[in-house]
Amino acid sequence: MLESFNTKSEMQYQRLTEEEKQKRGILGRLVGIIADFKNPTRNGRRYTEELWDKTFEDPIVKEKLDNRCILGELGHPADRQETDIEKVAICLAEMPKKGNDGKIHGVFDILDTPCGRILKTLCDYGCNIGVSSRGGGDTFEDYDGNETVDPSTYEFECYDAVLLPAVKAARPAYVTESFDTHKKTLKTALPNKPDKDV
Repeated sequence: MLESFNTKSEMQYQRLTEEEKQKRGILGRLVGIIADFKNPTRNGRRYTEELWDKTFEDPIVKEKLDNRCILGELGHPADRQETDIEKVAICLAEMPKKGNDGKIHGVFDILDTPCGRILKTLCDYGCNIGVSSRGGGDTFEDYDGNETVDPSTYEFECYDAVLLPAVKAARPAYVTESFDTHKKTLKTALPNKPDKDV
């Protein structure tokens, strides 16, 4: 189950030092909201809390996360679900966290790849890039009449960097060294007091 945190505090996250960036091939980070399990997406689909808990409990997803292999592309591919390793731009850097507001927060490394360099250029220019999940599964109509993605059939692939995210608020902040003087993970940037699961 995804860990919860109190979203009343603002998240802060420092970009890696120049030495760390060169060693690891990271150009920067995107930090912020990546999903919403209380409200439907722009296309009218609901992705429930159960779906996201199940997704990140899946052994394959955990293995990919542990090995820094949840790689996303610059834009959603139009004709496939699997990720093309030659087109990656971002990597999910750590386990996402559940907010008490129904939103899920995450951290992505911007990779030093051709597509990652394009993404960094857009971020440096001031584009507030979004992220959107890529996966597939059956849908059903819930008791409120919403089209809901079935957690038992959903197969998660990754998050991609996109211009128009399915979740309107899923536009993570592009973070630079000036945000903080201490390196923090998403977890340490949040309050220590745990909230009840939402």
